[in-house]
Amino acid sequence: MAGLETSHRTFYAQAFETTVFQLPLNCPTPPQYGYDDEFMRAEIMTLTTAAQNENPQLCFNNQLPTMKLYKVTSVDCSDHYNDTTCVGYTAYDTKRKAIVMSFKGAHGDDQMKAIMEGIQKDGIQSVFSTTNGKVFKTIYDSFMLIWNGGMSQDVRHLKYKYPSYELWVNGHSLGAMLAYVASAYLVDIALYKPDDMKVVVMGASRIGDYNFAVWHTATFSYNFHIVHRDDPIPRSITVDPKTLTPLFYPRTEVWYDNYMNAGDPYQICPESDGQYCSNLDKNKLITDDHLYYFNIDLPAWGHAGCPDNITAYAQQ
Repeated sequence: MAGLETSHRTFYAQAFETTVFQLPLNCPTPPQYGYDDEFMRAEIMTLTTAAQNENPQLCFNNQLPTMKLYKVTSVDCSDHYNDTTCVGYTAYDTKRKAIVMSFKGAHGDDQMKAIMEGIQKDGIQSVFSTTNGKVFKTIYDSFMLIWNGGMSQDVRHLKYKYPSYELWVNGHSLGAMLAYVASAYLVDIALYKPDDMKVVVMGASRIGDYNFAVWHTATFSYNFHIVHRDDPIPRSITVDPKTLTPLFYPRTEVWYDNYMNAGDPYQICPESDGQYCSNLDKNKLITDDHLYYFNIDLPAWGHAGCPDNITAYAQQ
């Protein structure tokens, strides 16, 4: 979603930097679950990348052979742009005892325009009954199109077939924003208990206000958002352009200030949001850092079916 940075970034950043962040959510607190780099690199990266392929099973066959695709849901997310398809899939793994919901990132100028116009037009709104926090209405609406377009039936089927399995919710870029909404929605309708869920996103933009971040942090004990070095998208939207309300991430950020090769160090941020961790980085933002996670070109690797030879998809 590189289009989110452009002319809006300076305004958002200035508003963000003038906000006081002496807030309870930023009281340094370690995550309830330990961060496992190998799990993220080998499993969550594959699940996230698989959404880039029209047939995610190709990625599973190459990287996670016991993971089985259930269904892909593809819907049109805009009534005034052409190439604005929102995509999510469901999968299950009887070895890992997990059900997966994963969402694809944005693609093309039309979809980026539709997202930004929706954010500016509708801003953040209250959409959940279990929290008074607010999220971007356009992201919620996009998720509901996917949910009502078939994913609701798919998730319920898998839930009832495998009632004891965990639910893993993930995504990259726009897919990460949809994953945040999806996780909240499933708890809001009492379909899943939050302790039975793992929420992991990459290259996410902020989607909600402080109250939403507080609720999401307190609700989901396994909750990570991964940031690659100078990825511009996590720094792109810091206030709601409609109401000028500051936006916040739920905890816990994991920041890799490197290429994210195996063995590279990372920082687990004990604060939620503000002038901490990746937000302290004053380097020039790098668009490619949004596309490359764990030193793999995420879209290209996914389109190719997640082959074993990752060297061809490395950033360096």
